[in-house]
Amino acid sequence: MQKLAGKTALVTGGASGIGLGMARAFIAAGLRVAIADINDNALEVAEAALPGLGKAVKLDVTRATEWEYAVEAVEAALGPVNILCNNAGVGQGRFADGRDTSVAEMPEALWRMVLEINATGTFLGARTMAPRMIARGQGGHIVNTASTGGLMAPGGIAAYCASKYAVVGLSESMRAELAPAGIGVSVLCPGGVRSNLFASSVAIRAKTPDAFDGLATVGTDSLRIEQEQRMDPVRVGEMVLRAIAVNAMYIIPHPEYLGHIEERHAALVAAFGESAQPGYRDTDVTFERFRNPEYARAPR
Repeated sequence: MQKLAGKTALVTGGASGIGLGMARAFIAAGLRVAIADINDNALEVAEAALPGLGKAVKLDVTRATEWEYAVEAVEAALGPVNILCNNAGVGQGRFADGRDTSVAEMPEALWRMVLEINATGTFLGARTMAPRMIARGQGGHIVNTASTGGLMAPGGIAAYCASKYAVVGLSESMRAELAPAGIGVSVLCPGGVRSNLFASSVAIRAKTPDAFDGLATVGTDSLRIEQEQRMDPVRVGEMVLRAIAVNAMYIIPHPEYLGHIEERHAALVAAFGESAQPGYRDTDVTFERFRNPEYARAPR
């Protein structure tokens, strides 16, 4: 999708943070932009702050019927959606006393909520838009927001990382599936970006009491200061635009994490030793089934 001006983009989680940054960058580049968000108040504020915004719709990304309604409303107002940015997400939070929500202490409802929003929500968005793009035969692009937590997994954020690893795997597999139809897929893996994720996550978790009990509802001063120092979300949006134009497979705005990723991949490579059954090798059919040609084709 070399020429982006005039295309229609739908950005979920678009009323704040990275989603709002994408919307600003997309509008500045001449795209027709719609944002979707679950928060009514945030949508109103974003509409007022985004001159040139084409459409704002309320959307719970975990509900397939709402996806259908949102896409139909956007396409009725702005024409066919050429670019979908699955950006809505939630953090797993910490306990009020500052402890991480470790697996040993994590409420089941919290695990299910994080996976449902971050992973299933992304799947539902892709499943809603991909058939439309295929049927039109004019290509398109889908950007799924994962995280650096989808490329490595420190302790204390297991549910979040599991959900974001799922988004990375979903994106890589989708890219192979949709490439023959001329539809690109990119996965965005940012580090720290200025956003409203803490407050929005608190509000979302509060709707599921079993997932909310004991978790912090107020951010610390140190968290506030750190948030203020994080990357400008508009710069992330601008990088996303450049990535769509060249059909990049991965979008990584924070190069400082390269060493962390190299450590993880070195550990993986080191684990490849002798076969558990000497002389055994998977059949060619199985072996080739697990190869994704898009890894080799991705722009470098």
